Amino acid sequence: MRSPFSFASLGAFAIVTSLLVVSANGCSHAAPQAPGVRKTWILTAMGFTREHDHVAPGFDLDRQVTRMPDAASCGQLDLTAPDGTPGIDNQLSLLIPVVEKQFGNAIDGIIQGAINDGRLLIAFDLANVRSTANDRDITMEVKLAQGKPTIGTDGVLDAYQTLDMRENGQIISPAEGGTFANGTFTIGPFPLRIPIAIFDVAFTIFIRDALVRFTVDEDGNAEGILGGSISMDEVADGVKDGAGVAPLLPQIRGVGLLFADMGLDPDTGKCSLLSSALSLKARPAFLR
Repeated sequence: MRSPFSFASLGAFAIVTSLLVVSANGCSHAAPQAPGVRKTWILTAMGFTREHDHVAPGFDLDRQVTRMPDAASCGQLDLTAPDGTPGIDNQLSLLIPVVEKQFGNAIDGIIQGAINDGRLLIAFDLANVRSTANDRDITMEVKLAQGKPTIGTDGVLDAYQTLDMRENGQIISPAEGGTFANGTFTIGPFPLRIPIAIFDVAFTIFIRDALVRFTVDEDGNAEGILGGSISMDEVADGVKDGAGVAPLLPQIRGVGLLFADMGLDPDTGKCSLLSSALSLKARPAFLR
């Protein structure tokens, strides 16, 4: 008896199958990823970074390694990250010791006090998160919270507490294209406005081309840095109403120009912006 599956029918089956495969590969698109969830971290600590022996945390903001003075960076040299990465732009880390000579080593403590008191509650609100190990296409909004946070036995904000969105003076800085890679989140550059409460003044500082990077540990806590370029003229304007600060304003502006390495004006050959990086720690939280 002749088999119902002849060589001819097998050949026809192979042709049809091939056409189906080609059609599927040529016309279909990758299956869309499942929608992610919202995850929020509240900053429990934020501080100014400092340079030691030409080493400081930060980012390569201008995407070039400057080992010799040049016009593009207004004569400023790059630093090296603690892990050995060259090309770090963080001139603010050189300036902080100058400020501390004037006001003492209390800057970070003042900021920490403002956080614990609930006067400086900054949240990183991430959307479309499917994994904190490896993920992509994440959006983030930097928001301000309000309320009296609970403090743990370690002296910083407790994790997983619920805070209210600030009703007045809310500053939402959105960013797109964030990624998680091996537990480290990065996003930017994007325009970032954050409040600063230092000494007896509070003002909002504009960080241009901001970058954020933090690593999430097994408990969900985050630690990292945010960086970008700031204007010392804007800082001077922000603190000008502080008690006893007025006589120092010319020095603040002058030192800012002396250390500036970003925002080159081709007409004057001078830089108006200062590269900077702030350290941060954060814990999971909920915004209401």
